[in-house]
Amino acid sequence: MFLQVDQVSISYPRAAAPAVQAVSFALQPGQLGALIGPSGSGKTTLLRAIAGLEQAQAGSIVLDGQQLDGPGVRIAAEQRRIGMVFQDFALFPHLDVEANIGFGLHSDHGDNHGNRQQRRRRVQDMLELVGLGGMQSKFPHQLSGGQQQRVALARALAPQPRLLLLDEPFSSLDIELRERLAEEVRRILKHAGITALMVTHDQMEAFAVGDVVGVMQQSRLEQWDQPYALYHRPATRFVADFIGHGMFVPGALVGAPGDMAMETPLGRLHDVSRIMETLQSDALPGESFDVLLRSDDVVHDDLSPFRARIVRKSFRGADFLYTLQLDDGLELLSLVPSHHDHAVGESIGIRLEVNHVVAFPRATG
Repeated sequence: MFLQVDQVSISYPRAAAPAVQAVSFALQPGQLGALIGPSGSGKTTLLRAIAGLEQAQAGSIVLDGQQLDGPGVRIAAEQRRIGMVFQDFALFPHLDVEANIGFGLHSDHGDNHGNRQQRRRRVQDMLELVGLGGMQSKFPHQLSGGQQQRVALARALAPQPRLLLLDEPFSSLDIELRERLAEEVRRILKHAGITALMVTHDQMEAFAVGDVVGVMQQSRLEQWDQPYALYHRPATRFVADFIGHGMFVPGALVGAPGDMAMETPLGRLHDVSRIMETLQSDALPGESFDVLLRSDDVVHDDLSPFRARIVRKSFRGADFLYTLQLDDGLELLSLVPSHHDHAVGESIGIRLEVNHVVAFPRATG
């Protein structure tokens, strides 16, 4: 592993609880990771600890075989060779693009950056990498938000860091630009072969950039996995609830051991093998569960015997996100093509189309 974070904990004086608690994960060379979670979950604190801007009280951080933090070891931030991109870009307004990108290229970075010609060549290479060739004489105020973000990325990559950290890099941009730039940043980082870790509160940004994504809650890492696995095979109830749009409905196991199914208010689900593996086959017929139904699991079908009333609707362009209510008051979400434009209060037919059954033992209390 290229980056190894092992049982790292971080606490602040007079704080009621640790900011980061026993977090472990790893990145392979050239892999892109992302950390998401609610505000205050500890993701930015963890990122700053890897950068050397916060001190871990327990655990260790190893980068490319070098221990950065651990018992009796603490490498200063400036000696870690880690690049960082901040949410406010932090460009120097009085310097042009070339000077901004070349700011960190001094002789103390080695002979490769020891003279002006090599420095200029490196800046030009970075401009081409981020798609800003020919813009070296522009000043930050002459650039769009997306272009400023690319300059910040080029500046962080110019000294050839071992690891790149990105702290909410798209938060100051509008939504459409954020989605487009997230995909572009992934392309740039992959082309550069850099290992990177990003913190974001936006799931779509995390999925667009990360090969692996970690979900944090209340200072702990709930799951570190590929985006597909987080969505379809969440390890905890929190991850299941946090990722995507969905609602929990009651369910009960039916059938005989080896041929179990899950009975729900909208019919029977048969693909419960993963649930049984998770529970190590201890579940018995009749046991109660909370079954996660995502918005794409609930399909609008006028021929279905199951009916639901639309209580809210949100237009998404190509789709409507309907909040539906069954006769017993149970609510569901359904993502429906926008040409199926029904009014709030109208009753529509629905059926389940579930490829991966996600369920947890019934919550009590």
